[in-house]
Amino acid sequence: MKIYIIGMPGSGKSYLGRLIAHSLKLQFVDLDDLIEKHEHKMIKHIVQEQGETYFRELEKKMLHETQLKNKLVISCGGGTPIFYDNIDWMKKNGIVIWIHTPLRIISERIFKNITRRPLFIGLSKEELNMKLIELSEKRTRFYKKANITIAIKEQTKLPLSSVIQQVIKYSKKFKR
Repeated sequence: MKIYIIGMPGSGKSYLGRLIAHSLKLQFVDLDDLIEKHEHKMIKHIVQEQGETYFRELEKKMLHETQLKNKLVISCGGGTPIFYDNIDWMKKNGIVIWIHTPLRIISERIFKNITRRPLFIGLSKEELNMKLIELSEKRTRFYKKANITIAIKEQTKLPLSSVIQQVIKYSKKFKR
């Protein structure tokens, strides 16, 4: 079983991915972490020095390398599903979960720790909100292709058991 977690930056992909992996006794990996380890530098430096095209090609390569492992939960970068055929590839190779978090919650999370998000460095709160709207408009149609959508309502704890039940239910369909 492989589970790919997708969604906007700051939506909670890594957090929820770790919880799902722990609950299902699967290994957790963050695609951005894999890329940074492979390149020995942070994503923002890769993009600055090599360009976005290089980064997206590397991202696709590292994504495809997850095919070699089983029992894995992979937290993908926010843009991963929209480039190349990544979303279709993920659906062929596992279960895709979209963490659909309201933009106002994402904005608060990112603004608190903006230096870790290369797309948003140097933006005011208003510019950040505009950038999030722009990204959401471009990406949502790809995110909607996910097998499972987890809608985050507020900044409250999501009942993990309901998420796990959905994953198990869908994994039975996936195996057929």
